[in-house]
This record gives sequence, C-alpha cells and structure tokens, in this order.
Amino acid sequence: MARRETAARRYAEAAFEIGRADGTLDAWERDMGMLGTTLRHPELRRLLQHPAVPFSEKELVLRRVLGRGVAPAAINLVLLMVRRGRPGAIDRMIARFAELLRRERGIVLAQVRTALPLDDGQRAEISARLRALTGEQVEMDETVDPDLIGGIAVRIGDRLYDASVRSRLVRLRARLTLV
Repeated sequence: MARRETAARRYAEAAFEIGRADGTLDAWERDMGMLGTTLRHPELRRLLQHPAVPFSEKELVLRRVLGRGVAPAAINLVLLMVRRGRPGAIDRMIARFAELLRRERGIVLAQVRTALPLDDGQRAEISARLRALTGEQVEMDETVDPDLIGGIAVRIGDRLYDASVRSRLVRLRARLTLV
C-alpha cells in the first residue's frame, strides 16, 4: 500500500510539473478527469490489472478507448504505470494530481457531511463561512450521512469542525457518565 502511495505521488507530481512548465494544467486537469471516469469501468480495470494479458493488448485497448478524448501524454503516463506494474495506483495518482492542482490555485477541499441533502442556499452559505474561516477558496465534497441525526461535520485537511447532533449527544453522554 505504501508503495502504491509513493508511486501515485511521484507520477502525479511529474504530470503536474510537466503541465505547469508547459502551461497546460487545464488540459491535464480535463484529461485526468476523463481518465478517472473511463478507468472506473470494471471490465477495463480488470483488463489493465490482469497479469496474463500482454502489455501490447492493454495498450491497444487503452489507446482505442481514450484515443480522441485524452492527450497522448496523459495516455502515455497511464501506460507507463501499467507497464511498471502499478495500475492499482492510477486512481490515487489522479487524486493526488487534483490535490496539487487545488493547492496551486489556492483552493482547499472541504469534506462536508450532513444528515440531509443541502439546497443551493445552504450550500452557498456554508461555502461562504468556510471561505471566511480558511481565507481561501473552498471546494466542497458533500456526503449525506443520516447517522449525524442533524447538523453538519466538515473536515478540511486534518481539522474537523463537528456541529452534528450526534457528536453533541456523545459529548453529553460523556459528561453525564462522569457525574
């Protein structure tokens, strides 16, 4: 697992540096999104990870599937990872690239969990408050978690802001058991 993380980080950083040097970060972002979407297909994933399938067949299929929508440099990156036995690290490489891109653009990722889906007004208000809290532009990754009962929990990096009913009940229970 650690080897996959290291490989994913190195490949993502290499792609990011190439994109930054060439001024093609937007194109790389689009290509990484297309790669991520395409490689979620279970049959394609199995083909790329299967050790008995020759690399030449994997390359042929991947170039046919991605050929027109993805730049050759991005396809070559994925093929290099497959050739070196690291197809399992492709998803983490794409995620790491997105993280580097957000950092470059001054955007933080906020993982927002709520008990119920947010409407547009709530989403805008939460985004504004998080922007004021962090001083940076915020990209929200929303998840509905009925276990929260009510309220909201937000994770930005290693910081957790938990204003959920569930966490309040847990704290109340802890205080009552001390009495």
